[in-house]
Amino acid sequence: MSVMCRVDKACRVVTFCLAMGLAGGRSAWGQSAGGSTPEGSPFHKLRSISGATGHEDKGRFVMDDARSAFTSGKDTKVIVYFEWEGPLGQHHFEGLWKSPTGKIVLVSDFSYEAKTNHYSGYWTMLLSDGTPSGEWSLEARIDGEAAGFHSFLITGTPVATAPQPATPQPLSAAEMYKTAMGATVIIEKIGENGDVLAKKTGFWIENGEVLTSFGTIDGARSLRVRLSDGTQRETDRILGWNRWQDWAVVSIPRATGLKLKRGPKEPVNVGDRCVFLEWVPAGAKLTDGSITGKNTFQKAGERMLVASGATPESIGGALLNDYGEYVGLISGDVAPGSGSLRILSLINAVGGKVDLAGLDTTGLAVPLSLLPSNLNEVQASTLSEIEKRGEFIPPVVKTQLVSTASLSTYIAKDPNSAIVAREYREIFSRKDQKGSLYVNWWNVKKQKITCEVRLFNLDNRLLVGSQPKEITLNPDKFMATAWDIPVGSMVPGVYRIDLVVGPQVAWREFFRVTE
Repeated sequence: MSVMCRVDKACRVVTFCLAMGLAGGRSAWGQSAGGSTPEGSPFHKLRSISGATGHEDKGRFVMDDARSAFTSGKDTKVIVYFEWEGPLGQHHFEGLWKSPTGKIVLVSDFSYEAKTNHYSGYWTMLLSDGTPSGEWSLEARIDGEAAGFHSFLITGTPVATAPQPATPQPLSAAEMYKTAMGATVIIEKIGENGDVLAKKTGFWIENGEVLTSFGTIDGARSLRVRLSDGTQRETDRILGWNRWQDWAVVSIPRATGLKLKRGPKEPVNVGDRCVFLEWVPAGAKLTDGSITGKNTFQKAGERMLVASGATPESIGGALLNDYGEYVGLISGDVAPGSGSLRILSLINAVGGKVDLAGLDTTGLAVPLSLLPSNLNEVQASTLSEIEKRGEFIPPVVKTQLVSTASLSTYIAKDPNSAIVAREYREIFSRKDQKGSLYVNWWNVKKQKITCEVRLFNLDNRLLVGSQPKEITLNPDKFMATAWDIPVGSMVPGVYRIDLVVGPQVAWREFFRVTE
């Protein structure tokens, strides 16, 4: 049985392999230059040997070219092999490589449970043209006790190497928070009447360019961007967007912040540690965004599942790796306009039931491979131009006029003329032939309203719309309205239904049709 541990440092790789059960038989090699274990140590060094090549054979290590002299630039590595006799049990092994000056340049350690009293191990050091010449040694320790050493000679002239760039170091939690906060902006979605429809986040990727989710701009008339220094800018210019992939780049001319560096091309993997800024009423906090899974959707493309659910205000923020580089974008949509992970439960529902468990504890992120780069200001479009192309979904403007609204396969009227649904439904079968939308109105005051229902697919294409209905509301009279949904003639899929009161969408729901 063997176990290996690998350490990379200063262009040398040290490998420690512990082989158990080698009590029977010994190879024909003699012991090379090296010391025995000191008096009183429970671990007795039986022998040690060095060479440049070796292999394992039936649980034993065989040195192919035993020797004690090596040439840097010609030999690529030095292998040092030990055998010991000692007590059974859990032990901690260390190998200390010492340069000709006596300085310890590398240490490799490993723990293992010995089940026989004979055990062996070997370490490997890679050589380069710059390896110093002279007498080297490897000192073995077991449980802190000296367990022998082995010396060998390296010859060759050290070659000066060009300075290497500093290896990036992971950021501390404090550094990560400072980086994320400095690069993040708050984006308010402004509606037709100047009202704030929603608050999301974004982050600087270039001077004048903020990356955020498409949901941040969807249905907006303008955007109010609050910078990290407290100042505000308004804009309606968008450099680029993708409604299905859920990203948009907002143009904010002559404004900038702390830009985040784009992460490496290699994708993050399940298990990789990431973080993001979660915005809560008390402020922003660093939240665990480690990658817990991945999924791919037909139109939306890949999404990464992250360890924590994101608040609505956190959507559009950066998913950061250990070095403060952005490797993803916190997303809320896999279907444009759905606004939350709830659509996932609708898509994946089995047996006509929607399972909402886990929605608050799981988040989504758009991977780096789908996010844009190299955009140009001359490509900018305005929000109104994007709306005219049919890219936007109108926002829902809440109203007190709608008391209750729901979908069902059956409705009936009670003696007081209220419409009552037999069951609330989000999933219909074509065999149902029809579904129903029922609305109970809140009669605040006597007034006339106009309402209609519009049915869309997820590409925001209007499939059917009802004729407008004019309704008179009276505080002294209960009022309810119902509309039929032709599910029997609909292609299986996910749809959006909007209740429009006057000029605005007052209620919205997504539902699914199956065979």
